[in-house]
Amino acid sequence: MKPSRFISRFIVVTAAATLFAGCAGQQVKNERFFWPPLPDRPRLEWLNAYHNRLDLPQQGFSKVMGAIVGQDEGLAFKKPLDIASDGNGKVYVTDPGLGGVVVYDFVKSDVHLLADNDALRMFKQVGALTVDNEGNLYVADMQKKLVMVFDKNENPLRSINIEKHVVQPGGLAVDSGRKRLIVVDGKGHKVVLFSLDGMFIANFGERGARDGEFNFPFPVALTSKGEIVVGDVMNARVQVFDSDGKFLRKFGTRGDGLADFQILKGVAVDSEDNIYVTDGRGHKMVIFNSKGDYLLTVGGQYAAISSGRIAPGGFLIPQGIDIDKNDVIYVVDQLNMRFQVFQYISDSRLSSYPLPGQSPAMNK
Repeated sequence: MKPSRFISRFIVVTAAATLFAGCAGQQVKNERFFWPPLPDRPRLEWLNAYHNRLDLPQQGFSKVMGAIVGQDEGLAFKKPLDIASDGNGKVYVTDPGLGGVVVYDFVKSDVHLLADNDALRMFKQVGALTVDNEGNLYVADMQKKLVMVFDKNENPLRSINIEKHVVQPGGLAVDSGRKRLIVVDGKGHKVVLFSLDGMFIANFGERGARDGEFNFPFPVALTSKGEIVVGDVMNARVQVFDSDGKFLRKFGTRGDGLADFQILKGVAVDSEDNIYVTDGRGHKMVIFNSKGDYLLTVGGQYAAISSGRIAPGGFLIPQGIDIDKNDVIYVVDQLNMRFQVFQYISDSRLSSYPLPGQSPAMNK
């Protein structure tokens, strides 16, 4: 993705999304939303937003009964925080308001609480979470100072006690190649590396504003090279380190411009190593290339929960973000009590799934 003319088109895109926000939900679902808009070469497409079970396509008996007696919305978000997808149809969302992890199973069209009846006993304060290449789920408990691990079938595997090395766990990431668990320590102003069975390996960082220092860091993600991308929240920047914690580069500044941060909340990396940052106070998602060059901004403040209408790309305190192996982007839209889903349109995807009326130049 190159920072070309589509940067200036963002204002037009945001205005269009705001106008469509006044449409009924079904009308919005029949529209397609791209950033930047056609006829420019699009890089993102909005797919959907999810608040409860009714947002999933219903199947079989549930669909028939819903048509007859109406449908129960079932489990709905209260205060969603972080999100992770296994890339095979399951999406996990921590919700401190519910006291657990909400599981969206798109294969079964089902929404349920992880560990169900045991959730309140198992967790005290759910925080960040991540999924490894085998589909195992890692959930941080901020109060217990544990990382709980579940297999792809949601069965508990083990718990990792990090209390000796972490003041309060923030973001999580798993480096499957190096078999490492990466834990950001927000209050300790550092990043801690563990083996996957919980053995301490190393840590890096301290409080400050110089290169390699942090001021309440929280989110973390990995590039394809194993570089560690850390959201340095109160320094309003993103720092990138090699797999052992050596400082490589930084980008970002505090402000209200398109590429600036007010209060960054989440970071994620796509298949081409573009870096996505959610800005809670700015109600936006900002995209940079791997070097930190600004590419695109998506967002704008919109209170969908009070209007009852859908606003593609409109946020009210976006939080956690995750990008799965299919380049599907999941963003927690906290105060709208939902998550939104986007598709990154890489060159290879555009070749495999051409857009209606696509010109050959669009592949370039």
